[in-house]
Amino acid sequence: RTYPQARIFTLTIPGVVDVSSTDLRTMLAKGEGVNLLPPAVYGYILREGLYGTRADLKRLPLRELRPIALSYLKNKRIPHVLGTEQEAIRLAERYGADVEKARVAALLHDCSKKLNMEEQLELCGRYGSQLEIYNAIWWHTTGHAHMTLLEKVIYLADYIEPSRNFPGVDKLRAVCYKDLDEGLLMGLEMTIEEMTEMGNPVHHATIEARDALKG
Repeated sequence: RTYPQARIFTLTIPGVVDVSSTDLRTMLAKGEGVNLLPPAVYGYILREGLYGTRADLKRLPLRELRPIALSYLKNKRIPHVLGTEQEAIRLAERYGADVEKARVAALLHDCSKKLNMEEQLELCGRYGSQLEIYNAIWWHTTGHAHMTLLEKVIYLADYIEPSRNFPGVDKLRAVCYKDLDEGLLMGLEMTIEEMTEMGNPVHHATIEARDALKG
């Protein structure tokens, strides 16, 4: 029996890096090889202190905070958080808020969504410290009366980041970059209207925020 001549193909698979796991672990221990891993994977390695990595989770520079924050998220939420960070940068620059604080708040604003209450309390007990920008995270869903500039930036960045797609979002974005308070009032009123139409109760802080801006 004769067999046809074998044909050999070279297949290039995008995204595959030619590095052994041993070499990669060695690189990570030296603070190298970050670009060889998905950010959320690198973040998990950092927060768990794997492969000789050492990160002070109470004092993280943004280059380490971002992957660690992403490592706590479900994959489908990562684009939203990164979009919120970019929107927060633009709004902070537009209105003179602290850009770094805005980025930190944006990256952390949803980081505990997939954790249950016991896991969240365990993290609070483990690190025992509050971020200076925690209020911006605390109020990012409801808003409240007499919000600070950073709180307004995070509230609206979460609302209008690029992956958001709902009726009126383009108009809201335009108003936000014209006048921050006008955009904030519009966003609060849209929230109140939506919740009312759905038959859901509206948080009192949202109503108080709306009334303070109208008063």
